[in-house]
Amino acid sequence: MLNYLRKKIVAKRILWILAIIIIPAFVLWGTESLSKRDSSLKYVGVIEGEKIPLDKFVKSINDVRIGLFLNYFNQPEVLDKINGDRKLLNRLAWENLMIQTKAKKEKTSIPDSAVVGFITRHPFFLRGGIFDEKLYNYILKNSLRIQPRGFEESVRNFLLTAKYKADIVKDVVVTDEELFNAYKNEFEKAKIYYVIVDKDILKKYTDVPADEISMFYRQNSKMFMEPERAILQYIAFPHKESGEKEKVLAEMRNVYEKLKKRPSKWDNIAKSLNLKVGETSPFSKDDVGIPDIATTYDLSVLTAKLRPMAEVLPLISERDKGVSYIIRVKRRLPPRMKTEEEAAYYITEILKDRKAESLASEKAENIYKKAVSAETSINEVSEKNNLKLRQTDFVSRFDYIEEIGEAYPIVEEASKLKPGEISPPIKVRKGFALIEPVAFQRVDKNEFEKEKETYRNKVLSAKKMKALQDWLNKINANSSLNVDLDKI
Repeated sequence: MLNYLRKKIVAKRILWILAIIIIPAFVLWGTESLSKRDSSLKYVGVIEGEKIPLDKFVKSINDVRIGLFLNYFNQPEVLDKINGDRKLLNRLAWENLMIQTKAKKEKTSIPDSAVVGFITRHPFFLRGGIFDEKLYNYILKNSLRIQPRGFEESVRNFLLTAKYKADIVKDVVVTDEELFNAYKNEFEKAKIYYVIVDKDILKKYTDVPADEISMFYRQNSKMFMEPERAILQYIAFPHKESGEKEKVLAEMRNVYEKLKKRPSKWDNIAKSLNLKVGETSPFSKDDVGIPDIATTYDLSVLTAKLRPMAEVLPLISERDKGVSYIIRVKRRLPPRMKTEEEAAYYITEILKDRKAESLASEKAENIYKKAVSAETSINEVSEKNNLKLRQTDFVSRFDYIEEIGEAYPIVEEASKLKPGEISPPIKVRKGFALIEPVAFQRVDKNEFEKEKETYRNKVLSAKKMKALQDWLNKINANSSLNVDLDKI
């Protein structure tokens, strides 16, 4: 389609070895595995009456990855972190499909010239300020592992999504009143006395009879379903020193060829080569990552088709200094429901927490009513009820308060009170707090005027983000999913 781009003559050469060093690995194997593993699923959902096939969703995930690459190519740590969050990628892919479906219905499009212009001006494909076609093709082949046509269509979708998002929020503005309130929320501070009715202290006064455990177990059975788990065996090949990786991978390749031919002789081969075999505990894709190997989600996807004890797989670290592995599935544990006996302790803790919170709320409300009736100070409340009196420094709504957590609800409530007044109970992490403001640091209106326009951009960005999310929520109300985006 974009013949101009593929025929563009560029004179500048590049050093291929330099390109290999600077280009971050960007493998799209995850979506391919998803497509194969979930081949029985034809449609992931419906967006405004249009069925979304699985392959279209897989393509959208790839488009998201490419969009992230285009945005964060010079921030590899950020890129690695986002690409490692499969749940986030799935949600972004679905959101992009909602936007693109709506855009195409309204006949919003991106011409070839815009795609060509974006690619040929993107800094990652330039050398000396000039588009380098050899570098471009090398990156697509060896880093992104995608054909030019596929990449260009992903860029088109990237630009279409960006254009439609801009149209959604183009009329969003921030009034001076909104601006001042946002500025006040961020910079206004309060010094506060507070006491906490600790729910954990009241937990010992709660009791959970067996019939309540049984009822909770029956009503919440899905909570106790264990997904399929696997036990892996692995052989590690560390390359910790600079320049060591090539030699280590050559050794690893030789070992892999031996194991690939005779996977059932894994232990014997490892022993003959004086290699140590490690073993994971049972894990599912929902567990936390396994140290030094990979996230459990990635391992689950990678090993989904491996036959236990019969196939091996190499995992090569993307980093020069790291650890690469050869792995095999030792055993698979099928999904199962935990028994009521196994779940009893967990259920008991949940119900005890709920009852303790209810007791804390009731106690805090009684203390507050008596304090207001008797016009007592928070210091007297502390003494009469044997509650520790604490005092903050000057804190803003976005600070953290000991034993409370996020300061926002405390400072917000304090701003409604006069010094010496006691607040109604406020739910916090540890239970319920009663507060009394000591003093305030109000915002300086002269400083606000100086920073007003710079600050407006920050508030406007946040408001646009909210407007976009509201739009997505509205479209989502006319859409449906056949899958759980957090679990595929």
